[in-house]
Amino acid sequence: FPAPFMYEPVYYASFLFPVRHFVEISQNLLYGDYGFAYTWQNVAALLLFALPALLLALVLTVGISAAVCRVSLKTTEYTAAVRGLTAPLRTVVLSDLHSREYGKDNAALLARVAQQQPDAIFCVGDFIDSDAAPEQLQRLYQLLRRLGEIAPVFFSPGNHEITYMESHGSELLDAVAATGATVLYDRWVQTTLGGAAVRSCGHFRDINRSAKLDYAMEETIGAADVPGIVLLHMPESLLLDDARERWTGQVFLSGHTHGGVIRIPLIGGLVAPTQGLFPKYDQGKFTVDGRMTLIITSGLAGYACVPRVCNRPEVCVVDLIPEEGS
Repeated sequence: FPAPFMYEPVYYASFLFPVRHFVEISQNLLYGDYGFAYTWQNVAALLLFALPALLLALVLTVGISAAVCRVSLKTTEYTAAVRGLTAPLRTVVLSDLHSREYGKDNAALLARVAQQQPDAIFCVGDFIDSDAAPEQLQRLYQLLRRLGEIAPVFFSPGNHEITYMESHGSELLDAVAATGATVLYDRWVQTTLGGAAVRSCGHFRDINRSAKLDYAMEETIGAADVPGIVLLHMPESLLLDDARERWTGQVFLSGHTHGGVIRIPLIGGLVAPTQGLFPKYDQGKFTVDGRMTLIITSGLAGYACVPRVCNRPEVCVVDLIPEEGS
């Protein structure tokens, strides 16, 4: 490095530029014989440049990803073979909107759902916050009416709707039913969707609260030859149920986890409600006890004030197909 030929102010200023240290290290390795005692200063200087640069890159990546995740939807598709199903059934599963909007009047969300051409739309809870304002409720009702123009809508409440009703009464579900949606709150209905007869069930159990169950619904949802589809907002209601062998449903559709909120490449979600840090069941398709299929959508909003990062909001498509030989 031609330091002796520099003006003194330029010489000292050059220490502030990484290129000086790269050149000196290279010249030492190629032409010099000064040993590490000379080179380590350049290496240390480069590390001082590198660490802030890496931190800045991380902050920019998180910020850009969080901004993208506020507006950009993705579609995730799963396929599940169902015993007793007589015809293919395409469903869209939506969860954890928390009064967010994608486009004016949720136009972007509605367009994305319509593109999937579903036979049924399953809403699995937390479409509002527990302290939702009246205008947010009206947006929910409008969204459900518009979804109903695309396909039959089935609505099962999540913990935020349950908390809201504890303070404001059950009129919320009456208003949801008035939009044309079928409300499934600890009950099931048998319908024909896409040419196939199915039993659709909505069940809510907050495992953080003590609750004594009689399991009558759980034991009858799939007791007939008609397959049972269960809308279960919290997957832990199945996974942590010590009596889950009583469930006779075949497909369980859940949300609640927000996909782990912040997804770390090669690792997965950072945190999920109920499960805590690095949840095992953050999103995706799982087989439970070798006989039940659990599909967890990462949902549509962040978790409280924590934004989604590397975790775009999801329209989840579940294609149910007849099981071979059934």
